Amino acid sequence: MRRATIAVAGILAAVAVGCAPAGDGGREHSGDIPLPGQEWALGDGKVTAAEYRTAVHRFVSCVRDAGYPVGAPVRSPADGLTLIYDIQPSGDPTTYNEAVQTCNLAHLSMVEPAFVEAHTQVMARPLRAAVSACVRRQGVHVTTRERNLADFAASAASTEGERKVVDCVTGQWRHVYPELPSVVPLRF
Repeated sequence: MRRATIAVAGILAAVAVGCAPAGDGGREHSGDIPLPGQEWALGDGKVTAAEYRTAVHRFVSCVRDAGYPVGAPVRSPADGLTLIYDIQPSGDPTTYNEAVQTCNLAHLSMVEPAFVEAHTQVMARPLRAAVSACVRRQGVHVTTRERNLADFAASAASTEGERKVVDCVTGQWRHVYPELPSVVPLRF
């Protein structure tokens, strides 16, 4: 199955630039070199949970130092691995996007996918049930064995079905977890 990062909001699009598949420690090809600010975590070809938390902390601190409020990171129920947070944009959009992108490239863009994609993603049970019901209403056949986005996408068995799955995850997210950040990175 392909690896993809689907960002649900324009803000995350600026944050996600620079992400590479993580099967080899976040590098697409063995000759790729990690960004200097992330080499400390990627140098050995794997990212530990502690390294990932440190990278997120550095990213959040960098964005805050640039003058933008950032909520406390919480674990995403969409995969049980990704740390998610709200960033409050203000002022000039170009300045904001440049600040977030600079922090992302300095601290997180390669570390996060290397960590998340190296572990088994498991969607939280309440979201899984809501997504399952939603995709069934959309006419997509699913089993009771889906545990993550990749499982739902495999059951959907088509690009159109995958789109319906993603729409259901993002739509149900707001209903099941209204208190959590609205930007949800999805990988499958």
